[in-house]
Amino acid sequence: MNADTFQLSAKKREASRAGNRDLESAGRVLGVLYGFKVDPTPVSVDASEVLRVYRKAGTSGLVELDLEGKKVKVIMKEVNLHPVRYEISHVDFIAVNMKDTTTVTVPIEFSGEAPAVETLGGYFSVDHNELEVKCLPADIPSNFSLDISSLVEFGNQLTVADLKLDLEKYEISLDPESVICSVSAPKVVAEETPAGSEETAESDASAEEAGTSDSEASS
Repeated sequence: MNADTFQLSAKKREASRAGNRDLESAGRVLGVLYGFKVDPTPVSVDASEVLRVYRKAGTSGLVELDLEGKKVKVIMKEVNLHPVRYEISHVDFIAVNMKDTTTVTVPIEFSGEAPAVETLGGYFSVDHNELEVKCLPADIPSNFSLDISSLVEFGNQLTVADLKLDLEKYEISLDPESVICSVSAPKVVAEETPAGSEETAESDASAEEAGTSDSEASS
């Protein structure tokens, strides 16, 4: 859960339609750099490199952007990602003040296996798969890890408090008792009564009553 800084190189670009098409054809992703002590600057980055960094840093990890020799600490925001090809078409790089806190949304990654799921066949449900925190940029982690191996019975749950965050570093938006994930008993599907069985049962009952009445009359 320690903060990592990822490296990425960028180049300035001319914000023209023709120039943008040429860059995209050359395997470059268009972006904009702005934020703390940075004038808005159109940039481009290598498509494979920015995807590699995004897979690790997401939209919360700290990235050191090398803009033609000038290094800027940034966070990747407004990432336009193709839903099928998993390619980035555009990204905003937000320069951050390393001495001032910033608010980011950090994903929660679940590790281990829950015995209540693996052994008992329980249903694992997630209430929160990310957590909004306020901290210094140097303390921003790429994710928070949560071990679910303590979920051994139905009804067991893990809360924000189970993340065991350093509250001197992180200001948390959720209550510590907020449930992150839990395990419940599997749903039991009621066995359906075959069509017509109810009518058949009623008919059989009527026939049985009629038979009883005839027997009493003959006796």
